[in-house]
Amino acid sequence: MSLATMTSLRRSLQEWAQREGHQKFLRDDQAAQLRSVLGNPNRRTQANVAAWMLGTWHLGYGMLRVLEGDADGFDEARIGQGLRRASLLSRARHQQGPRRGRSRAKLPFSLLHGAWTALLGLALDDPGAEPLYELLLAQPDIAFSEKDHLPFFTRELLALRNNRRPNMSSRLGIYEDVILQWNGDARLFARHLQDMLDVHLDEAQRAGATFDDPALRLYPVEVIALRNVRDWLELPTPKVDHALMHGNLGQMSPRTAWPQHDLLQRLERDAGGR
Repeated sequence: MSLATMTSLRRSLQEWAQREGHQKFLRDDQAAQLRSVLGNPNRRTQANVAAWMLGTWHLGYGMLRVLEGDADGFDEARIGQGLRRASLLSRARHQQGPRRGRSRAKLPFSLLHGAWTALLGLALDDPGAEPLYELLLAQPDIAFSEKDHLPFFTRELLALRNNRRPNMSSRLGIYEDVILQWNGDARLFARHLQDMLDVHLDEAQRAGATFDDPALRLYPVEVIALRNVRDWLELPTPKVDHALMHGNLGQMSPRTAWPQHDLLQRLERDAGGR
């Protein structure tokens, strides 16, 4: 079932990337829009939207390139990650309205978008993602609904990375067993990671579901992010026997320094970032 599902998702990603309308609207039009509005404080909202959409193109197309065996596709994917991360951080730095302290400030973007971008940051070793991690770590439990399983898991993974005790909650959903077995039996831990990827594949097929994002449909981001966190903490990670881990996106990794991109650099300067 997993292989048939992956074949269907791969075909869907190829069709998404090859569609001329997507190339024009997500890549060409958004790049032009971003160039035209950067530096204008009155059009910062348009810049952030354009950066997110352009980033989605580069992330999705970059992951497709890796899926087809081109390791340099990770550079394009990382440019996309940088654009989407800078878009979210720009919104956070310039959000309007009264604040009741940083820990209680409502995020000016969805928790799911924050979780996607943080997990990709961990998986791709994004050097500019630390401020986003801090924003998510500062979110109180009440900010998460009972359906925010992936965002809540992302917050707890970041807590573990910072050597903090995770907060166990029903909001973790399928991810609760992964956190419970963090220091437990390796075989049971691996089994829970496999279950997590089964959920990933199921969600990737459904419109509007947790992994309905071109870059994430076939990229086992949650396991790779978790593995990198455990490497950071000098903890071993068991081998995960799952179709998502057997393909190029699960086996290959970036092999060059974080790439530079003119629009990303301009967006970060405009937002007061790196």
